[in-house]
Amino acid sequence: MKIAVLTCRDFRIPGGAERMEIDMAIALDATIVCLSVDPDFMEIYPLSRKVTFHPLHRALPGEPFRQLLGMHLFRHLNLPYDFFIVMDDMALRYLVHPVPHIYYLHTPRRVFYDMYYPAIRDYPFIKRTFMRIILSVFRYLDQRFVAGHVRTIACNSHNTRNRIWKAYQRDATVLYPPVHTELYENKGYKDYWLAVTRVDKWKRIELLIDTFRLLPDIPLIIAGKIYPRYRELARKAPDNITFLDSISDEELVSLYSLCRGFITTAIDEDFGITPVEAMASGKPVVAVREGGYQETVVDGYTGFLVAPDKDELARAISDIDRDPSRFAGEARRVAERFDYGIFREAFVSFVNTSAENQ
Repeated sequence: MKIAVLTCRDFRIPGGAERMEIDMAIALDATIVCLSVDPDFMEIYPLSRKVTFHPLHRALPGEPFRQLLGMHLFRHLNLPYDFFIVMDDMALRYLVHPVPHIYYLHTPRRVFYDMYYPAIRDYPFIKRTFMRIILSVFRYLDQRFVAGHVRTIACNSHNTRNRIWKAYQRDATVLYPPVHTELYENKGYKDYWLAVTRVDKWKRIELLIDTFRLLPDIPLIIAGKIYPRYRELARKAPDNITFLDSISDEELVSLYSLCRGFITTAIDEDFGITPVEAMASGKPVVAVREGGYQETVVDGYTGFLVAPDKDELARAISDIDRDPSRFAGEARRVAERFDYGIFREAFVSFVNTSAENQ
């Protein structure tokens, strides 16, 4: 059976979604059909060399036209595969063809649903009015298409499963994203804490900075792409905060292995793979008590779940920082529940069962 993973994505930087899609393709010996693959991607993320890519060599503009053109592109493709795993709502339009498939959601598009109002709140009145109309139309088309064409849905967390029910009134099978736990180890504790995140508005970067203003003697390293509007914020951060922008996998694993602890503050994260990577390194995690973090971080055992409040975050960090090693064993044990071997077995079984039933 020839399997394709369909994604309207440019493979440039190995974020959580890109890694997940590569892990799926390796597990199933599948081909990834995508917009493009940057020549440097395989150098940055060597595991991707095990995957066959089928790039469409198409460049799409920014939103909202990206959405329209991406949908149009996939709707008119003719692909020589037997089974399809669809990863986003643009690639989803390929299902106008009655083919065996799974729709795997990282999340329903949040700007259509749970993040609709926060997304448009700061726009000027005219643009906000225009975006209300556009997003309402897209939401209607999305719901109608899922109802008419999607047979089987899977997702990355129970948090996302709840969003899917609210958006589509459809159930979904939870298949947690994997971590290659054999790549991670605890090499001790240097003097810094670590955050691995895109620097944008959904990750509460201001909250991270304000928290470490309260902890001037504890360094924080933030590793991840810095979006243009946040470069000035990064430049003005306190001296105990260092921004690394994008780094290689080898550097990231090394940072995990030597940090004192890990912190993450994203708004209602879909799942959140980085806390699991930190725990695989035997490191404690401080996370906000929201979203997918509640499915991975065991409060009091692998770290702490707290309110998105700088004082509570600072107290949790200070508590852990006195002796981070006390969390190491439990953190590693919990991370092993998300090991790639477990994911591969469950995912292959799910795909085979879905293929037989379609």
